[in-house]
Parts: sequence; structure tokens; C-alpha cells
Amino acid sequence: MNHFHEMTWDEEWELIAKLNHEQGFAEYIEKLGMAWKAFEQGETPIGLRSAIHASWLRSHTEGINAYRFEYQFCDESELRRLLARNALLISIARDIMRNLLAYNPDGHINLTDANGITLHFCGQDLTPVGSILSEVISGTNCTGRCLKENKLVYMLSAENYKEALRIRGKHCAAAPIRDENGVMLGVLTLTANPGCFHYHTLGTVQAAAEAISQQLILRHLVNEQESVMESLNEGVLVVSEQGTIRQINRYAREVLGIQGDVRFQDADEVLLPEGCSLRALPACKDRNIALCPSPDARISCVISVVVTPEGGRVISMRDNRRVRDMTRRVIGSSASYNFDMILGQSRVMQDTRNKARNAGRSDSTVLLTGESGTGKELFAQSIHNGSTRNTGPFLAVNCGAIPRDLVQSELFGYEDGAFTGSRRGGAAGKFELADGGTLFLDEIGDMPLDAQASLLRVLQEGEVMRIGGKRPLKVNVRIVAATNRDLKKDIENGSFRRDLYFRLNVISLPIPPLRSRKEDIKELADWFCEKICRALNRERALFSSSALQLMETYDWPGNVRELENIVERTINLTETDDIRDKDLPEELRLPAYADLGIPSEGAKSFNLKDGEKTLIELCLMEKQGNMRQVAIALNLSRGALYNKMKRYGIEPRDFRRLSHEV
Repeated sequence: MNHFHEMTWDEEWELIAKLNHEQGFAEYIEKLGMAWKAFEQGETPIGLRSAIHASWLRSHTEGINAYRFEYQFCDESELRRLLARNALLISIARDIMRNLLAYNPDGHINLTDANGITLHFCGQDLTPVGSILSEVISGTNCTGRCLKENKLVYMLSAENYKEALRIRGKHCAAAPIRDENGVMLGVLTLTANPGCFHYHTLGTVQAAAEAISQQLILRHLVNEQESVMESLNEGVLVVSEQGTIRQINRYAREVLGIQGDVRFQDADEVLLPEGCSLRALPACKDRNIALCPSPDARISCVISVVVTPEGGRVISMRDNRRVRDMTRRVIGSSASYNFDMILGQSRVMQDTRNKARNAGRSDSTVLLTGESGTGKELFAQSIHNGSTRNTGPFLAVNCGAIPRDLVQSELFGYEDGAFTGSRRGGAAGKFELADGGTLFLDEIGDMPLDAQASLLRVLQEGEVMRIGGKRPLKVNVRIVAATNRDLKKDIENGSFRRDLYFRLNVISLPIPPLRSRKEDIKELADWFCEKICRALNRERALFSSSALQLMETYDWPGNVRELENIVERTINLTETDDIRDKDLPEELRLPAYADLGIPSEGAKSFNLKDGEKTLIELCLMEKQGNMRQVAIALNLSRGALYNKMKRYGIEPRDFRRLSHEV
């Protein structure tokens, strides 16, 4: 015959109700006492709940001493790790436990983890933090049962396995705390006097445990969302329908320079957007906006807006400076040269470098003048790297290489929809991209007049107006311009603005041509030779004195760029490491212009046509009428050479015959 059975919840409620009466409590405690004696004698206890009997059996099998009561504790280092890992659980449970205790002033509440280790407690009859309440350690107890059965349980005082807990006369209820996946995280246990323990107690404990679970789930969700927001590579600002800031992530704080907590403050008052209200922004993508979070700060941003169903705004923002930085990295906007890398020990070159160094210490506009190939961009980069702007961007723009109708959009940028074919969201111009650094405007003399007027405004006002824009943008850019033209003549013929010239020509720096510093040719040739040989992975070649002498007599119309080209060509076509004059290209070995038959006293009457005819005849004589070699030497196609000879009445056979007679 089975003397115990599993009660239904209704039967258990009825039992608890009876226990509230002193007579009913005494009778039941007496029955439980008899059940314990029967259990000790190995008999089947009568009137005992089956779950309690099963727990007693497990405790007995584990060899737990029912008459010895002392807490067992986990290792101290392990406890520290547990408390740190469960800090959020403890923080949330603490307030709920305190509120629950208000209805049981003589009671006790403890919180354990999923292994039965006490994490927190409050109230009377304290359970120490770190004590282990699992069934295998402390025998049958309310917390241990909840851990074992993974459900809401209650226990009467006489149902405990330990005698000290049986005779103390207090009842317990315990409920599991779970995560969003239903996995048990811990147990909340309430211990109360019989007069305060009734069928509402179980519901209260279960509701408290579920409240902790829900807050944990919500907090984890919020933390996860915050982690996602903080990890984003763009700013996020959440504005309520009332216009207050609900959330702002780390990136947005950095962009806007916000230090303190601005949540729940009015977004428009904190950020002061120009020409709009953040609470009224329509849904949009890639809109340019300026925010002024402090009196001396005006931050240009690209934003996208999502309007929430409640009427709030979720605003994502990217700082235009960061967008520009990314663009600079893509287009390689950096200066790699400095003054130590500009070769040449001639007096004129030393003077030029010294002037350029002085220009670098200033923030004034610089105008570099000189022939093509003299190294104007090297000086521009060196001036940038020698200035206080050396940590900022360096952008080079060839004004002569940009189509005339695109110059303004390239330099000053454009807004969304400014013209047909414009990029959605607009685009920053080179001035915006160079903000905080240097903009090198090469071939400035080729800039169209309408763009010259806009450039003059930038130099005067320090701000640019995008095409299609409504308000100017402040920029802090130093201009270094360069040209190989005579700008004064361009001013006279009306192709260059006089006022712009004076704005650009604050610091004038002429770069000398190579023919005016021929003592630098050896150093330059050796440097190019070493660099090219290293790139070709061959032994370093050296120029003989005869080769250098021939190079120094050449006029170098292409300047340093031509010198580098000839050195590279010679090394590629020469197998020996000793380069002689005969190894140099034909143009260096042609007769000097002084031997072209130009009368020194009649230079004014001498014309280019006569000089070209004389040059062809001299070359034909040297090449003994070999048309192929003459065409190569003069850098002409054979067809062009025949046309010129026909125009000048030159017969190649005359030179072949002449060479034969000689």
C-alpha cells in the first residue's frame, strides 16, 4: 500500500491554509515527526509528500548527517569570480528582494546561483554569502529542491532533512530565475514564519523571480543594443517625439565633442542644428547638416533619418571630416617628400631650399614658378611637411587636367541634385578634403576665369560654396600654387585675374631650371642611377667622366624630369656597368646649337625655319644619309622627316654621296 502521494496544487493550497491555524500546524508537524522516525528506521513514512520522500532518500544516499548543521562554503577566489559574473543578476535582484521583504518583516530572502551558492541575502536568519545550499551538500531544503526539480516549490519546516532546520519552525518557498532561453540562472528563496506563510506566498515568490528574469532579459537586450550601437562606425542619436535625447552612442559623442550625460535634454538646445529642428526632421538619407554643440564648434555632418511609429527620430550621422579622411586614404592624399630629399648643392639650389624652408614656417600662400620638370611638386610637398600642417592632408590638383566644366565641382564640391548626373548625397570638393592641410594647385595658369573668381573668394573669406549649396562651409586650407606660365602676360591678355595673382603671389618662389645649376647634374644622375639599378635588381652602374661632361654640355629643356628619363633609358639599354658618352641617347650627342650656323651678330634676323633646316642637314651629315638613324636622333617619324626635307629642298642622296667621297 502506498502511504504517500503527489498532491495536486489545490491540495497543497488547502494544506497550507490549514497550517495557518495553530491546531492544524501542530497536528501536521506531529505527522511529519512520525514520518521522519519511520524514515530513520527504514520504514515507509506515512502522510509525506512523494517529492519530499524522494529528496530524503537522495540525501540519505549521499551520506548527509541530518544532526550536524554547518554551512559549507565555496573557495574564496571562485566566489569572487561568481560575484563578478553575476553582478547584473545581484543588482537587479537586490531591489526586488528588498521590496519582497517589506511584506515579510521577520522573514529572510536569499539569492543563489544555478549551483546553489549564495550570492546575496537580506532579512532575519541570514544565510552567508558563499554558502552552498544544493541538495547534495545541505540535504533536503527548499533552495536545493528548486535547483533539483527546476520549478516553483515550497517546504514546511519539518520537511527539511537537517534537524536544525526542522525544529526552527519556518516555512520556505523558492522559484527559479531563468534567462531568455529558459535556462536556470539562480533561485530566489523566501523563508517566513508560519503566520505569514499562506497560499499567496508562493505566487509572490514566483512573481518576484519572474520579475528578476524579465529585467535580466530586458537588461541583456538593452546592453546588447548598446554594444551594437557603440561598435558602430557612425554616430547614432535617438530623439523622442518630444524632442529629447533618449540615446547617443560613443561615436556621436566624439564627433560632437559631448562630455557629460545629455540624455533627456532637448536635442535642439544641446546640438543647435542650423536651419532645422531635429525633432521635425523628415525621413531622409545622406543629408548634409551643420550642428553647433558649443559656441566655437560648427560640425558638418552627413545624416540619415528614420521616423519611428511614435514620432521619434533615429538619426545616424557621419562626420564630414571622417568621410574626408576616408576619401584622402583612398586617393592617397599625403606628402612624401621633404627638403632633405631635394638634391643639389649648387648655390642657386641652396638659396631656393632656404627660401622654401622659410615659407614652410609661414601659413601664407606660396606661388612656385618654373619650367616643367624642375620639381615644383617636390617643393610643394616639402613646404607642407615643413609646416605646422604636416599632420593634415596634402592634396594635389592639376588645374590643366580637369575639364573646364568640371573645375568648380572638383574644387568646391556640389550638393545632392545640383546638376544632372551628380552623385546622390552630393560630394565634397578638394578644398573640403584638404581642410586642415595643404592644397597644391598645379598649372594654376590653366584655371578657367569663372573658377578663378571662386578661388579668390576662398582665399579672401576662408569658406567654400558647393554648387547648389545654400550656405558656405568654413575651410582651413593653405594654398600652394604652381605654374610654368608667365602669369603677368596672362593678366595682360585677360586670361588670368590680376587680383587673384596678387592673392597667390604672397610668397614667390622661382624654381631654377637644370641648365642654370649644371654642377648638380652628377649628384642627380648618380641618385637616379642608384634608384633605377635597385629597381632593376642589377649592379649599380656609374657614368664615366666623358659621359658626365657630355651631359653637362646638354641644355636640358625637360629639366630634372628629362634627366631621370635619360638615365633610366640608358641603363635599360646598356649592359655594362661603366656608362660612356657613346652609350647616351642620340639627342645628347648631337652638335651643340652653337654649331648650327647661327650668326651671332645676326641673331635677330635668324628664323626658326633656317635653324630647323640646318639641324636636319647636320644630322644627315653625321648619320651619312641614314634616314632611319636621323629620324631616331631627331625624335621624328620617317614620314615627318621626309616631309620636312621636301619642304626645305634637302636631298638625302647628297649626304650619302658626300660621306662616300669623304
